[in-house]
Amino acid sequence: MPIHPGRVLAACLFAACMQGVAAADLPRKQFELRVEETGTRFGRAAMTSSGLPLNRRYAELDANEKAVVRANYEGMPEDDEPPFPADGLLPVMTTLHIGAERGFPKGKLAIVVDVDSAGKVQHAQTYGKVDADFSRFAASVLARTPFKPAVCGGKPCAMQYVMRIEFGML
Repeated sequence: MPIHPGRVLAACLFAACMQGVAAADLPRKQFELRVEETGTRFGRAAMTSSGLPLNRRYAELDANEKAVVRANYEGMPEDDEPPFPADGLLPVMTTLHIGAERGFPKGKLAIVVDVDSAGKVQHAQTYGKVDADFSRFAASVLARTPFKPAVCGGKPCAMQYVMRIEFGML
């Protein structure tokens, strides 16, 4: 059966329109976790992300944002994907913020989690100079977080995920 050029063009236009509709259905990108503050209806930024929208899943990130995530993985083949929190960063950051308000940690913290091929965290380890109780809390938050597993050669695989956080004035 011959392929009609008009049908190919129509199919491409339909696919492009559907992608545009899907992108329009996504909420506005959120780079800050805002909390209410007395005297203002805008609140204040409690946590800020540098380059990644907090309210997007990995599949919803654009190419530049995926590159930010992939930058932590040297030599990763182009078609492979790193693990990423299944529901995006917002639930993790919200929980970390609630815990941080209780102890007001200061300093830098890196949390490294081993994510298996099913997206479950097998181990979490923290590095940095932040209060030990808060470090344990942060590790437990990520340990309970469901992940989108990494993809290696087209198949789900085990890989580490690293989250770096700098705490200052909250």
